[in-house]
Amino acid sequence: MELTMGYPIQLVGLKGQRVLLAGGGPVAAEKAVPLIHAGARVHLVAIEVGPEIEELLPDVWRFDQRSVNEDDVEGAKVVVAATDDSSVNRALVETARSQGILAQAADDKPYCDFYSPAVIRRGPVMMTISTDGGSPLLAGQLRRLLEAAIPRSLTAVADLMVSLRSRGLKGLQKRGQLLRALFDPTITRLVDSGDTTAASERIEMLFNEEEELFEPGCVAIVGAGPGSRQLLTLRALDRIQRADLILHDALVEPEVLELALPGTQVVDVGHRGSPNALGSEGVRRIPLRIPLMIEGARAGKRVVRLHGGDPFVFGRGGEEVDALIEAGIIWEVVPGVSSVLAAPAAAGTPLTQRGLARGFTVRTGHDTSGPTEGVLDPEEETVVVLMGLKSAPEVLRGLIKEDRSPDTPAIAVARASREDEEVVVGTLGTLDREIHAAGLRGPATLIVGEVARRALERIASLEENPTAAVIRPVAGIS
Repeated sequence: MELTMGYPIQLVGLKGQRVLLAGGGPVAAEKAVPLIHAGARVHLVAIEVGPEIEELLPDVWRFDQRSVNEDDVEGAKVVVAATDDSSVNRALVETARSQGILAQAADDKPYCDFYSPAVIRRGPVMMTISTDGGSPLLAGQLRRLLEAAIPRSLTAVADLMVSLRSRGLKGLQKRGQLLRALFDPTITRLVDSGDTTAASERIEMLFNEEEELFEPGCVAIVGAGPGSRQLLTLRALDRIQRADLILHDALVEPEVLELALPGTQVVDVGHRGSPNALGSEGVRRIPLRIPLMIEGARAGKRVVRLHGGDPFVFGRGGEEVDALIEAGIIWEVVPGVSSVLAAPAAAGTPLTQRGLARGFTVRTGHDTSGPTEGVLDPEEETVVVLMGLKSAPEVLRGLIKEDRSPDTPAIAVARASREDEEVVVGTLGTLDREIHAAGLRGPATLIVGEVARRALERIASLEENPTAAVIRPVAGIS
């Protein structure tokens, strides 16, 4: 890969190092500020200095009011030539290069070994913007825009994080707690109000909470949402950033994949159009996704199978769970925001509204047998009833009246995703009885259809292979 960007010099360790700065005008002053902030011993050489740099003289290590010469280069860590004479600047750079010293001639790209980016600072946080030396004006304007957008309170938050790290709260094993702290609104409010003591206590509490398990050898089937990474769930972000191997669909946006940490193996196993589409290596991707998932887990990797939208809505998440159970691999499902919900919301269109729509149907326009048309047979349809616990007897009887068999699998999921989540399994004819026997408390969702049989089978398989930790059975298993 060809590299064209210069290295941002502010990220080089300059603290206590001598830096030769030639020139006394506004350009030299602009170069001096980041060097002083970096703790460099700035050796300024200039015949005259303007008002901009005169203000900086108290922070300059040494000032020689004379013409610069090539002997000044010797022993410098870095040379910055910012006089108003380009021939002098170029001569200094050539001398520095002959001695193996990094050098820069202001506004003379061929004579720059590095570029000085525009810098935004918030306490220990430093953000740099560079245009590869092409347009310092643009870099400066972007810096001003970001300066206005990034809150000053970030300084206090960063200082808190640094102090916690010094007390041992650090390391990859703490990444999940760090993410929760960064997204915690209570911490932001406390910092904005100036109560850094309470904010520090809040962060420490989050760091000391037990992190969710995502052990080596596990597979997380994760929904990446409709596109924007702003709609990822916190758990999805956590799994992506703890993964060793990510197997992703073609519809997962690059901005989501960019969240993976350096060193993570990222593999495209998706397709557009034909399910037999070839990947860039000429290999059919779809048949490989399950073997790669199992192979990665058996090699001790944390594997994320990343789906666009939600993996259980017109995705292959169900097939993948079946394969993982058969292989004896520990798995979990992290739901994603489906386009079923996100697209109408983006258009300001409610799926249900009192007096207008009492429910909605989800169909696919892309299937091996073509788009869904007409009324589905009861055996092909999954019915989801929200807030259905109190009305369960009526709901279940009504579904039987719609020519569904009383033996149709049905489940009730109470307090989904919470610590006290409960699942009751049964059929249209028995689920109400099982709900009462279990003393199930709401809120609860009823799910009816042949796919519900899979939950029953997976729960039953726990006795032999406890890999479906996300499902907690309560009743309905004999």
